[in-house]
Amino acid sequence: MYMNLQLGNRTVALSWHQQGLVSGALNGLYGREILTRARYIDNGETVTPNRLFPLLKSQPQQLLELTVRQIQTVMALDDQWNLDGSLWFNLAGELLEDDRLFEILLKTALYPLPPSLRQRVVLEVAEDALEGSLILERVETLRRYGFLIAMDDFGAGYSNLGRLQEGGFDIIKLDLGLIRGVPERIWAASFYREVVDLAASSGSLVVAEGVEHQTQSDFVRWAGVDIIQGFFYSRPQPLLAKRNGGLSLYGDIARSNEPDILLISS
Repeated sequence: MYMNLQLGNRTVALSWHQQGLVSGALNGLYGREILTRARYIDNGETVTPNRLFPLLKSQPQQLLELTVRQIQTVMALDDQWNLDGSLWFNLAGELLEDDRLFEILLKTALYPLPPSLRQRVVLEVAEDALEGSLILERVETLRRYGFLIAMDDFGAGYSNLGRLQEGGFDIIKLDLGLIRGVPERIWAASFYREVVDLAASSGSLVVAEGVEHQTQSDFVRWAGVDIIQGFFYSRPQPLLAKRNGGLSLYGDIARSNEPDILLISS
């Protein structure tokens, strides 16, 4: 799916991609995270996420437009194809802390979803965006309406362990930086296991991000994570207008690839 967005004095073409998350028991697909990829219209240059999202955060209206369109498009595709598993979307803190933007997001993209769909939608909020009582209140509002909430990038930088005690998160995604050097470095492996235990003690499901090879997969499963995400099982792939959105899984639960039919919106 594509959409164009004006960022400053240049137009950016955005497309939706997906990355699968698999069950820690390796019994299949758990869900898919919806990702945004971008390139400049005038020269085709790729805009990396590290460049794109600072630009979007400086233009909150465009950030809102992207988020609303993304959710609406994916949910329409789900209605047509009954996509497997849960559907994961990233929510920027800027949309939660602004009264007007939050209200528009609710009315146009989230409230219209019936309860049966809301319980399949996971809304990811980065840990460093969870500052202040207002954002935490709005996270709790989303939970009351039946959406699942994931704290993203837990363990990046200086984490606030008090957030785990506060609760309010159905899922905790461990920052991919935590898995570097695991399991080869004993200290890193021990620390990772402690973080998994700490996150699980809050009653949340725990996601291991950044799993790139079999040894890491074996380790995070031993450490007790519930869900695994990473290139070993699924690389970001275009979201397609076909059965299961065209998602392929690799590793030891690989699925066969099928011909791709790209979804293009008007």
